[in-house]
This record gives sequence, structure tokens and C-alpha cells, in this order.
Amino acid sequence: MTTPRATTHLISCIRNEGPFLLEFVAHHLVLGFDRIFIAANDCDDGSGRLLAALQAAGYVTYLHHKVAPGTIPQHQGYARLRARHDIDGADWLMMLDADEFLNVHIGDHSVGALIAAAPAGVDIIALNAATFGDDGIARWRPGPVTGMFLHRLPTRSRPNADIKTLTRSPADYGAIHNHSLVRYRGPKPLLTAMRGDGSLFGVNPGRPLWQQLRRLPAAEITHDWAQYNHYAVKTPDAYRLRQRRGRGAAPAGDPNLRHNDDYFARRAAASMPDSTILRYAPALARMMAAMLTDPAIRRCQERTERIFADRLNAPPPEPA
Repeated sequence: MTTPRATTHLISCIRNEGPFLLEFVAHHLVLGFDRIFIAANDCDDGSGRLLAALQAAGYVTYLHHKVAPGTIPQHQGYARLRARHDIDGADWLMMLDADEFLNVHIGDHSVGALIAAAPAGVDIIALNAATFGDDGIARWRPGPVTGMFLHRLPTRSRPNADIKTLTRSPADYGAIHNHSLVRYRGPKPLLTAMRGDGSLFGVNPGRPLWQQLRRLPAAEITHDWAQYNHYAVKTPDAYRLRQRRGRGAAPAGDPNLRHNDDYFARRAAASMPDSTILRYAPALARMMAAMLTDPAIRRCQERTERIFADRLNAPPPEPA
């Protein structure tokens, strides 16, 4: 008797990521996620229309999300998606931003292969970032991000300490944060987590999970079995738009102090070659081509690219 395949859901919260959404969705469908849920936070770049077209074609489940002042957009968006849809219906749940792409190095390179490799009793798979630079590309151009930026920071670099988690039995948790599920309410006194090399560590539900599952010590950073590629800066002009749109993990209305010039410089200089994600390129190209045969999706994708290019070419706003 064969064991039923584990089902996986992916959840994301985005703001003004229009040109990059098609690739993000296609990539994670190629990796084998069963459903993708996306909340769009106060978008004005055509992202909402594109997501609506992708939903109509059956590729995603989309929520137009009006952010309440003072709330954390991602946390509120996740909660609203969860209240409206069966987020918890899968065996495993992962959260990723639109500039983060799961990259599995074992088995058939699917999310299912990663889950199947986890020993029995593992509750959380904690994967480190692999942070990519700008590859010396001065100006944004349309095209898959995963094929454009092929150099990352060395493994033990501090930005790679960040983790994103794939969590079993999401219904056992009271809330979803941007790095992990939190407020565990299941029966286990100690949760077991697996790093990206298959090694295990304990997680104490009696301590805030967001503190334990936000980043790993530098000595424990690993990309052996899997990583998530983080395209945190892309090109200098695209990064300037990122600075302006604010942060999804900070209260709405707060100034964006994180994405400053130092943040860009430390990541843009990445020089370690890493083209492992190109293993998905043929299947990704086929998936994106199939999506773009839908006239509504193609029209919305082209519109987001035009809006993005116009904003890149516009003069920066006057300081307040």
C-alpha cells in the first residue's frame, strides 16, 4: 500500500510586485505546490488585475487586501487569507515573499522530495536564504529573475542566516508570520525542526516561535539539501522602487529604514556563482508560456511591465 503524497500550500503577501508575479507563481507550481494563496496589499501597479486573471485561470487564490493603518501588512494579509480560504487544508504550509524562490537540491528537486527526505516526526523544515546580488546589471529589463541573477553571497554571510519555514499541520498554529507559523497550540511539548542539510534541532513552543525561527547562527547556515533564493535587490533602479513601497513586516505607515543604501551595497556585491536554480528553467519557461496563452493574463502582465518601466523612468519624488 503506497503512502499518500503530502499536500503543500504556499502563502504570500505582496505589494506592487507586478512584473515578477508570473514567474513566482509559475516557479512554485513547477516545484509541486498544490495551491498558492496571495494577498495583494494596496497595490496600484496592476498586480491586483494580474492576480485576478491568474485566479480566473485556476493558478492562484487571490485576495485584494486593504491594509489597516498601524497594522503589519503581511501578518494581517495572512490572517485574512486564512479566514477566507482553506489554508490549513494541506499537510504542509510555506510562506515566501515574491522575491524568494524555493530551490531544492535533492531527489527530483520538488517540494515533495524535500518533505519526503525529512525524518518521521519532523514538524518544521527551516531553510536558509541564499542572497543574490545585482550581477552588475544597471537597469531592469523584463525577463525571469531566476535566470538573470546568478551570483550570491558566500554561505556563511549574515543575510543568509534568515530562514523561511515549511511547517507540518498548519492548523496547530494560531497565526502565520512572514518567517514561520507562531502560537503553537498542538499536543507536542517540543517541536522538531530540520535544517537545510537534514540535521535536526528542537524548538520550544513555550518560547515565542518567531524568536527561534527567524534566523540561524552563522555556523549553522547550510544550503546542502535546499535553500530559498532571495533576490533582495535586483537592479539599482528596481531597488529604488522597493525602497519607496515600504515594508510588509513593519506597521503600515512607518518609514522604511531597513532598505537603505547599505542594505543594497552589501547584497549587490554578491560574487559567488550559483546557477543551481536553472535546473527548473525549461519547465518554468513552459509553464510561463502556457499561462501567457490566456489573453487576460498576457494583457495584465504587459500592463504591469509598462507601469513598472514608467515608474523607473519617472523623476524621484520630492522629499517631504
